[in-house]
Amino acid sequence: MAFCSKCGTQLMPEVAFCSACGAATIASAQSSQSAQPSVTSANIDEALEIFVGKNYEYYKRKWEIIVQNKSHISWNWAAFFFVTLWMPYRKMYLYSFVYLSALIIETLFEYAVKIPHTSILSYAINIAIWVIVGLYGNYWYKLRAEKRVREIIATNTPERVQIELARQGGTSIVAAIGYTILLLAAAVLVTVVGEQHE
Repeated sequence: MAFCSKCGTQLMPEVAFCSACGAATIASAQSSQSAQPSVTSANIDEALEIFVGKNYEYYKRKWEIIVQNKSHISWNWAAFFFVTLWMPYRKMYLYSFVYLSALIIETLFEYAVKIPHTSILSYAINIAIWVIVGLYGNYWYKLRAEKRVREIIATNTPERVQIELARQGGTSIVAAIGYTILLLAAAVLVTVVGEQHE
């Protein structure tokens, strides 16, 4: 025999709400929990395809290489050549700001130790950063995609999951353009600060 936890009224079996006060019952809560989709390898793959979008087959192949080789390395030409655009375009906002922070620190360091921006060392540092992103970009995107997909599946109703996967995944030209503007503004600001302390 069950009673309402809010008003104490005796409840009929399997009812979702108390007939006296309208409070949700334990049966209602359990039903809601069971409605949440379980995270399995099958629906994770399907969800990743929706989340990544039209280039899913490319990333799937790259991620399979990472798993097969038991390594975090697989090459991504877009990440190498368009490092400042690729991460925000793929909505990897945390990685984008880590990259921006690294560039700011590197530029301030060059000003502090008086390394010319046209020096071989300056070019070498930048190329090294591009190579690192080219080598590890697919792995970082894999981590981000799998994490977000699991969170979306765990926190949304089955009807809402596909909508959220498409909304939170895919690509964003707006983010890429906005990030480029932010990068240019940061470059100007760092240059002004650096030149003032020369």
